[in-house]
Amino acid sequence: MGGKQDGLTPQPNSLPPPAATGSSGHRGRLLEKYVERGLSAFSGYETLEFLLTFALPRIDTKPLAKDLLARYGTVSAVINAPVDELCAIKGLGRRSAVLLALVKDVIAYSLKERIVDKPVIARRGDVENYLRSELGELREERVVALYLDNGNRVLGIEDVAEGTVNRCVVFPRKVMEGAMRRSAASFILVHNHPGGTASASEEDWKTTERLHNAGKQIDIPMLDHIIISRYKAISLREFKRWPS
Repeated sequence: MGGKQDGLTPQPNSLPPPAATGSSGHRGRLLEKYVERGLSAFSGYETLEFLLTFALPRIDTKPLAKDLLARYGTVSAVINAPVDELCAIKGLGRRSAVLLALVKDVIAYSLKERIVDKPVIARRGDVENYLRSELGELREERVVALYLDNGNRVLGIEDVAEGTVNRCVVFPRKVMEGAMRRSAASFILVHNHPGGTASASEEDWKTTERLHNAGKQIDIPMLDHIIISRYKAISLREFKRWPS
């Protein structure tokens, strides 16, 4: 046990340090680039490449990052893609797919922290940033309600309807039940236009009128109806057609 070495056992300094390998060297340079200059110094594929190094420690992540960007178009679209869909991409794997989804959820969580218990009217920009992070990249239409207290602070955010790209039915009863359950003083309706523009359709206005009337009946007014697209948000309350 304490005898002479047989020549097969590696000596303490017989192997090069990890940083001397090509892959580790490149990863190290990405790390230092980020530390020194931040993501503003990274291209889209470099951002994904660097992120994937934390889940794929033994492969060159550059080709995979370029493939993801070519497939989805933007980093935002990549991290918003369904986990099961990402898992099916050759070379990515479940761990990497979950990491990408986690990034999106952490962003949404941090943005949500900026609006919960804060006056919505005073922090409208924060509200819109949060809503775009949650809804802007979705492929199907989704409707959420923001329930507010007397100070216009967010009590809670609930999904109230989901649908196809072209149709999403909102039932006033479900929205009102959520408002009463939270003892809300008012509410804001929000929905996305997948792949479209942030402009109101005739159906959007009909939905607005139904929800506005339902809120009046139980003295929980509808303050706004916000439409979200990938890059923009509009407030229907700012239009002359807003119901009185």
